[in-house]
Amino acid sequence: MVRIAALLFSLALAGQAQDFSLDRLFTRPYVWGTSPSQVTWAKRAHVLGFLWNAQGQAFRDLYVYNADTKTLKRLTDLESLKDPINDGEAERDVHRQDYLPPRAGLAAFELSENGSKAVISYRGDLFLAPTSGGPLHRLTKTKAAETNPQFSPDASSVAYSQNGQLYVMGLNGGMIEQRTDVKPPATLVNFHWSPDGKQISYAVAPQPGRMLPLPIYSGQFVTASPFARSVAGDSSVPLQWYVTEASGDAPPRLLDAGKGISRRASQWSPDSKYLLLVEQAPNFKSLNVRVVNLNTGKSKVVFHQEDDRWVELPDIGWDQAGKRLWFTSDQSGYQHLYTVAPDGSDLKQVTQGEWEIHNDPFSHSPQWVGDSIYYSSTAESTTERQFYRVKADGSSTPERLASEEGLNIGWVSEDGHLRAMMHADMKNPLDLYVEGKRLTQSPQPAFYALPWAQAKFLTYPSLRDGKPVSARLLLPSGYQPDDPNAKSRPAVVYIHGSGYATSVLKQWGSYQDLRFVFNNYLTSQGFVVLEMDYRGSTNYGRDWRSGVYLNMGGPDLEDVLGGVEYLRGLKNIDMNRVGIWGWSYGGFMTAMAMFKSPATFKAGAAFSGVYDWANYNAAYTDERLTAPSENPEAYRRSSPIHFSDRLQNHLLILHGIADDNVLFQEAVQLSEKLIHEGKQFEEAFYPEESHAYVRDETLKDAFGRTAEFFMRHLKEASGAPVAASK
Repeated sequence: MVRIAALLFSLALAGQAQDFSLDRLFTRPYVWGTSPSQVTWAKRAHVLGFLWNAQGQAFRDLYVYNADTKTLKRLTDLESLKDPINDGEAERDVHRQDYLPPRAGLAAFELSENGSKAVISYRGDLFLAPTSGGPLHRLTKTKAAETNPQFSPDASSVAYSQNGQLYVMGLNGGMIEQRTDVKPPATLVNFHWSPDGKQISYAVAPQPGRMLPLPIYSGQFVTASPFARSVAGDSSVPLQWYVTEASGDAPPRLLDAGKGISRRASQWSPDSKYLLLVEQAPNFKSLNVRVVNLNTGKSKVVFHQEDDRWVELPDIGWDQAGKRLWFTSDQSGYQHLYTVAPDGSDLKQVTQGEWEIHNDPFSHSPQWVGDSIYYSSTAESTTERQFYRVKADGSSTPERLASEEGLNIGWVSEDGHLRAMMHADMKNPLDLYVEGKRLTQSPQPAFYALPWAQAKFLTYPSLRDGKPVSARLLLPSGYQPDDPNAKSRPAVVYIHGSGYATSVLKQWGSYQDLRFVFNNYLTSQGFVVLEMDYRGSTNYGRDWRSGVYLNMGGPDLEDVLGGVEYLRGLKNIDMNRVGIWGWSYGGFMTAMAMFKSPATFKAGAAFSGVYDWANYNAAYTDERLTAPSENPEAYRRSSPIHFSDRLQNHLLILHGIADDNVLFQEAVQLSEKLIHEGKQFEEAFYPEESHAYVRDETLKDAFGRTAEFFMRHLKEASGAPVAASK
């Protein structure tokens, strides 16, 4: 019977392997699962918390692992919670009720320092859970949202924000105390307990930024709720930093935080005497790392950096004794670790080399534990993240702590005794381990039976200056890239989003698993897919990350076009059947490629792209292009809308109407201009989607349209049309 069952199971998996349709791939539960997120050790216990969904659904609940007892517990099961008081506009609208997105799950949690309990924020209310298991205790049930809950160090109280004010709630029958009186239009930005529990630091934005309407057309009536959104050239107002006692009637004290802007959370010293801040110049070309003396309220600059393009924000933190602080900087040309005393003396560079340490989606902030600093870096390769430790005084070379190829992202317990590790490689999505024990199994059983593409990692020279561009080639079944006599195939070039992201990784899923899966679907239809880390991508050094300064869609486009020449050199790609697609910055680059190199790509699909940088947010755009009034020519040469009259081939524009990142106006303005220019193009708009589509039906439609678009324009050239499989 066992053999028969095993045979039937194998046959079932084999049957599933034949079904690589978009309908199957983008119907939850996703076969690749839902990887853990927000991994956190309790400060003074061997208790690890993380968010996860074991079935591959969207909703993440809280899990905890007690490493001493080796027990894993699911603490919450909140997806079925009915809470009408917190229903939003869409849930109350008779038309929009049918198009609700899947709930993402918990927004935030924190473990108490002793690891005995967790405080959770969900749908604007607070819950308390014992980590040993047991019933969930609801702390609030209000229409006003309580967010960002934080335990006091002794876990007797929880601080949280509500309606732009800071509150502290006693957990043992204590009262709720309002600790701030921020006068509108000023707003509370963030807050942190001091390690001794006596004070709380917080920041205030003294005046609101620009508010824009976000029209929603799919409801019973058209609505246009305002939301905070800057545009290029808007000035940034410095935050005001305060410290208040955790209880009592003493007024808050204003701290000396400099005159720049701050986009990094503050860090208390372990002895509660100092506050560590990062202050960036309003023009983004310099920064200060400041240490504020809480006794005097005065600050001292302990590190200053300038960059004639834009300076990259550092990570910051303290050693466990509060005697020194650490930060990252790319002043050497690559992002590395430095330490310095709180008075600014004895600055030391701890790591060095042509590799980088970054807090990105495949890493997190370094940790100073004992006499060592732990971090993930690209020292092995830009295609990997390996976990290391180095003596904080710089007396040792970095020691690699993981042996597996791919991504290895580590968290060390505060006593240095235990390591949690997220690991992924080309055959496995990210999953969580503690001291080698596997805690999560995210992929569903059928995942390993599906025909995922093989990958070839390579570099090729940029057309701009011959510098090497890191790339990955996804290979259709049976395709040999090194065989110039093979039958020629169509190809699609994929452009990752964000501009600063990294896509060429020895990891299943790349930086965005939905887009990686679609690229795999394209290979299953016979397309060769090339993706690259063009200029602007991080982890390649300061010159590469800022190589788009004053000219986005210039040097980086030449990096992309170098990839086209690489494909040409293979001798088995039909250069008349090359397409391009991307999302966000990738959508921008797709449009730029179709307009500025109009004969290169037969078809391009632009998702959620920026087409006029004057419309985009100030921080991202002003870093790269300065303000429009300062450098209008940089905006003109960097915005695809100014080159749309050059379009020759087939363009598909896709955009979410409810996009609050890259506004829907981008697609509307480009469409209107193309109409006036008499250009032929296609478009698809999604009324209930924001920047990253989250509904299964939307993903199937958008990727189905794009697949059919590529089939029609890139496959017909060699014979009869091939229908897209849905």
